[in-house]
Amino acid sequence: MNSIAEQQRQAYEDIERIEEAIVDMMLQDLTKHRYKLIREQKISTLLEQIQSRSKFLQEIEQDESGLRRKESAGMADNKFDEFYSRLGDIREYHQRNPDILVHPPEVEYLRYKNNPEESEERERVLLAKAEEEEDIPEILDVLTFIGSEDEHRLDTMFSGEERLGRYVDLHEQHELYVNLKDSGHPTYLDYLADLHRVEAYPKRHKLLPEYMRYLDNLREYFDGYFSRAMPLFDLPKAREEAIAQFESEWAERKVIGWTTDTNALYCAACDKQFEKSTTLTAHLGSRKHQKVVARHDASSSDIKRSDSERKVAMAECIIRLYVQILGTKIRETRANVQRRQALTEEERDQEIDDEEVVFVEDKDDQQIYNPLNLPLGWDGKPIPYWLYKLHGLGVKFSCEICGNSVYRGRKAYEKHFQEARHSTNMRRLGIPNTRQFHGVATIDEAQALWERIQMDKKREVTNVDTVEEYEDSEGNVFNKKTYFDLKRQGLI
Repeated sequence: MNSIAEQQRQAYEDIERIEEAIVDMMLQDLTKHRYKLIREQKISTLLEQIQSRSKFLQEIEQDESGLRRKESAGMADNKFDEFYSRLGDIREYHQRNPDILVHPPEVEYLRYKNNPEESEERERVLLAKAEEEEDIPEILDVLTFIGSEDEHRLDTMFSGEERLGRYVDLHEQHELYVNLKDSGHPTYLDYLADLHRVEAYPKRHKLLPEYMRYLDNLREYFDGYFSRAMPLFDLPKAREEAIAQFESEWAERKVIGWTTDTNALYCAACDKQFEKSTTLTAHLGSRKHQKVVARHDASSSDIKRSDSERKVAMAECIIRLYVQILGTKIRETRANVQRRQALTEEERDQEIDDEEVVFVEDKDDQQIYNPLNLPLGWDGKPIPYWLYKLHGLGVKFSCEICGNSVYRGRKAYEKHFQEARHSTNMRRLGIPNTRQFHGVATIDEAQALWERIQMDKKREVTNVDTVEEYEDSEGNVFNKKTYFDLKRQGLI
């Protein structure tokens, strides 16, 4: 077993080597988004190792057990005796294990010096040269900080919509928000655009458990996204600052969305929110409410209500901070959704195949100039304005049958009438999705047209006798019913 002084020296050496490895990785000029993200995750892991070793050194310095002081005192009294004693232990250990392999500590951190992109380029050049000379190249396996397990872990870490942390995937949270009461049923694009206005949700519904469940789900997603896509961001520090600012604003009643108390449909004694005043009135006169009031005085009810409001307001404050930090990624996500709506199925498949090409950043043009907020094309740049006007992408069409979905451009709007989503919703209304209903987007119009079609069919069946015509011997024309009536009477 190593002495405490040796363990302390080893910890200091590891910290220095880890810091050197981090510097070597940061100095590498990487262009691929995939490699940059793996580098950040590796640095985050190395920083955790530094923290663990620093904590170990701190425990040694505190020396609560007194072993370090005892060892130092023994070394001071008998310097050479302690030295030769430990030297004998080392020789005895190697005599018992003569074939043990020794791994120098510098070899472990050597792979952090090599640039993975330069290694790939050297391998590609050697392979191209070998094809020209028809010879098998001798490729050296250069170790880098990227391994096969890192590639696999990165591929399974993000969803398809997140595209390796370049965008956010809030479809599940959007579904929860749409199902809230009085949410307005915004589209996914509108939801992303107004995500920073989390306080805009009606205050009379904020104390409902569904809204708190939505906030918790949104906060959990952002916490996981920061750890996956931005591992070097100091999220705990930013969260603590936001909570401290919230506490001061809450004490002064200056929190956004909670400055005034306009919620009159809330029972503070029972901690319940109501939708209508009649329901609240009936509840106030119930026996259950009277029993709760008898058990708790008004002051405790006010404290309970204040705690519920404070919890919701703090959750909104934290989410507002997250959205502010991820503002650029959310805007890029919205632009990407708009761009993908203008692509065909073949172009989407081709984009997935060329995913790595999309992630290569152009150093000369990192910030795209897009004052008209045009959709992005397959190359990640805004499409021409004449193409934007030609396809009519500035005109939005909504379909109430499809849940108030909004389609940009006449082409996408016309195409959706034959898609499975529209056909399924039409069958739920009991209406066949035939050509007659093409262009009908509201439920009332579709139901009225279906009733008119059914009435016309019934009218055709009942008017069969009036459609057929008969002619008598004198050339007079009668319908079928009138002709046989006159013939039975002997008039013709």
